[in-house]
Amino acid sequence: MSGRNEDGFDVRPGTPKGRHQRFVSQVIREASKAGGRALNRPAARTGASLGRGKVASRMMGQGLGRKARRVVIKTRLVNLQRAGARSTITHLRYIKREGVGPEGEQGQAYGPHTDEADMDAFERRVRDDRHQFRFIVSPADADQLGDLKSYTRELMTQVQADLGTPLDWVAVDHWNTDNPHTHIVLRGKQADGRDLVIAREYIGSGMRQRGSEIATRWLGPKTELEIQREQQREVERPGWTGLDRALQRMAPDGRVTLQGLAEQCRDQRYRRLLIGRLQYLEGMGLCKEISGQVWQLGVDIKMRLHGLDAQAHILRSKDCEIMRIY
Repeated sequence: MSGRNEDGFDVRPGTPKGRHQRFVSQVIREASKAGGRALNRPAARTGASLGRGKVASRMMGQGLGRKARRVVIKTRLVNLQRAGARSTITHLRYIKREGVGPEGEQGQAYGPHTDEADMDAFERRVRDDRHQFRFIVSPADADQLGDLKSYTRELMTQVQADLGTPLDWVAVDHWNTDNPHTHIVLRGKQADGRDLVIAREYIGSGMRQRGSEIATRWLGPKTELEIQREQQREVERPGWTGLDRALQRMAPDGRVTLQGLAEQCRDQRYRRLLIGRLQYLEGMGLCKEISGQVWQLGVDIKMRLHGLDAQAHILRSKDCEIMRIY
C-alpha cells in the first residue's frame, strides 16, 4: 500500500468572481459589524478602546448623596496639532497671570511634588504630545477648604490611582473670583509614552465624584440648613442647577405639571423651589407656561444654561480677550 493518502485531496480555491465576490464582501462587512472592527485591522489596545478610569467609575459608590459637598469640574480636551505650537505656553501664561493670587499677585504654578513648577520645562515636555487635558476644578466650598494646593494634590493622586498610570500635570489656584478654583493642565501621555485616553464616564462624573468625596471628608457632610440655603440660591441662578436636574428627571419630555410635581416630590418646601425656578426660567425665555398648572421646558435649556455658566465665569474673571485663546 502506498504511503499516500488515497482519500486526501488539496483544496485550491480560485479568485471569487462576479456575485460571489459581492457575497464575500458582504460577509466581511457584517462580520466587521458584529466584531466592532474591520477584519483587516489589528485589534485596538484595551486601554485605548475602553479608556482609563472606566472601571473605577463603575465601582464608585453613591457617596453621601444630597449631603455631599458639591464640586464642579470643567474639562477641555485640546488637540495640540490643531491648536497650534503656542497653544500650551499661551494657556500656561494665562492661568499664571498677574491678579489671580490671594492678594492680587501673580499665580503660583505647582505640581505633584513641587510648589514652584517650571512652566517652560512642562511646555517642552508636551511639545510632541497629541493632546492634553485642561481642567477647571471649582469646589462650592473652596473658601472653607482654604488650602487648595493640598486639595488639588489629593484629588490628582486619587485620579492617578483610578487611571492606573503616573500623571504629569501643573496647576495654578485662582482667587480672583467670588468662588476660588484651580486650573490644571494634564499631559495626554501615559508613563510608558502612549497616549493617555480617559474614559468618558470618568471625565463626565468619576473625577467630579472623587473631588466631592475629598471635599466632604475635609469639611464633613452638608447640614440641612446648608442644603436649604444652597437650594434657595439656585432658584434665581443664571446657570444649570440642581433644581434644573430635578425638573429634567421628573419630566424627561420637558412637560412639567403641578400634579406630576406633587406625585414625585412629597417635600412641599422643595416643590415651591421648583415652581419658583420654573417662573424664573420663564422670565429668561427658557420655559413657557402653557396653563396655570403646566410648563414646557425649552428643548435646548440645558445647553443654554451651561452656556450662561461659561459666560458668568468669563465675566467674573474679567478676561474676555484672553479667553479667546480657547
